[in-house]
Amino acid sequence: MPYAKDRKLLTKRPTIYKGVSGFTLIELMVTLTVLAIFISIAVPSFGRLIENNRVTATANEFHALLISARSDAVTKRTSITVSQSSNVWSSGERSMEVPASVAVTPNETSIVFNPNGTATPSSTVFKNSDDSLSLTVSTQAAGFIRKVQD
Repeated sequence: MPYAKDRKLLTKRPTIYKGVSGFTLIELMVTLTVLAIFISIAVPSFGRLIENNRVTATANEFHALLISARSDAVTKRTSITVSQSSNVWSSGERSMEVPASVAVTPNETSIVFNPNGTATPSSTVFKNSDDSLSLTVSTQAAGFIRKVQD
C-alpha cells in the first residue's frame, strides 16, 4: 500500500505547540492588577481633559458668535447686539448655550457692534469647576475680538 504512509501523515497532529503552555492563573492576576492600577490613574485625568475641552469649546463658540455679530453689523449696516439671558448668549439669528459645568463671568451682559465695526468694550471669562483653566474673550472699542488663556 503506497498510500498508507500518506494517510499516516494526514492523521498525525502537528507539534507546533509542543512545550508551550498558556498563562498561569498568577500571571493573569498580576496582569489584571497592573491594568487596574493604570486605569485608576488614567480615568481622573481623562475627566479633567474632557472638562477642559468643554470650557475651550464654549469659549471658541462664544468667540465665533462675536465675530459673526461684528460681520453682520458691518454687512447689514446696522447695530447688532449680543446679549446674555441666563446661560444663553444670542445675537439675532445665532445663539449659544453655555453648559452648566462652565462658569461664565461677563463684565457686560450685552455687547453692541456698530455698522462701522466698533464695539462695546467687554471681557468675558470662562472657567472650569476647579479654576484650573481660565479663558477670556474680550472685545475692544475698535472692534477687535481676542481670546486668551489666563
